[in-house]
Amino acid sequence: MTTTATRTENDALIEALQEAQLTERLEPGGIYAFKHDNHVTTIDLLDRNLEHPRRKTGTVHVEDAASFLTYYKKHADPYSETYVNIDAGTITAVLNAHCETENLDADASARWGDHQLILTLAETDAWKRWTYHDRKLIRQADFADFIDDNRADIRKPTAADMLELVQHFQTQTRVTFNSATVLANGNKRLVFTEETDAGAGAKGQIEVPGQLELGLTPFDDSEPYVVTARFRYRIQGGALQMGYLLDNADSVRRDAVKQVVTHLQEELGVVIMRGTPAAG
Repeated sequence: MTTTATRTENDALIEALQEAQLTERLEPGGIYAFKHDNHVTTIDLLDRNLEHPRRKTGTVHVEDAASFLTYYKKHADPYSETYVNIDAGTITAVLNAHCETENLDADASARWGDHQLILTLAETDAWKRWTYHDRKLIRQADFADFIDDNRADIRKPTAADMLELVQHFQTQTRVTFNSATVLANGNKRLVFTEETDAGAGAKGQIEVPGQLELGLTPFDDSEPYVVTARFRYRIQGGALQMGYLLDNADSVRRDAVKQVVTHLQEELGVVIMRGTPAAG
């Protein structure tokens, strides 16, 4: 009985490697190609084909401080570095940052910096609503609806006073606003004339507070802040437009980021640097 040996691709590869007379060992992390019998054979040693990755890589995005702490404590080492971009509201940990060179040569101390953890602080819905309308003048009725929908965020005046004001604005739909006066206490007095089918009717007035005191939490991980919203208005062609101006909203937001940074530093026992790390 005659047995015919079957030549496999593996046999061809072995021959190719022998013919190549390699002087260096094939290292994981690359793709090697060898030409034999007018064919090119490739050997893929990229990490995805190994049984286990050679090292940790990748960028993990989390949305709250608790998740950041959990992942950091699991994967960080004494040489990990953490940065904060206060304006962007992001905190980035480079978990495999470079080591110190005091006891290591330059090659041994250099690491890839491609295992990163990024916390993007999530703004609360209330903060987004109030900052979205900041410095915008809108129609009287729309402004009244906005105040009514967000009365829970208003500390002063009281909820009852704000409800009365909103209801007053909502009922004064057929009026012509004539003038506005700033009172001694900072409130505004808006003077209007009621519109009737026969023409102009009785005159009336509405007194609105000069400002609101809001209780707002910029981020899910920050504490609440007291923010002042100063009323703004414009009378044009008898129509009233209203809005508000938030005092120091940018400063409050930045301070809220610093508040989260302080919390993380205390929990982790590390110094968080201001800036942006090099791309991993």
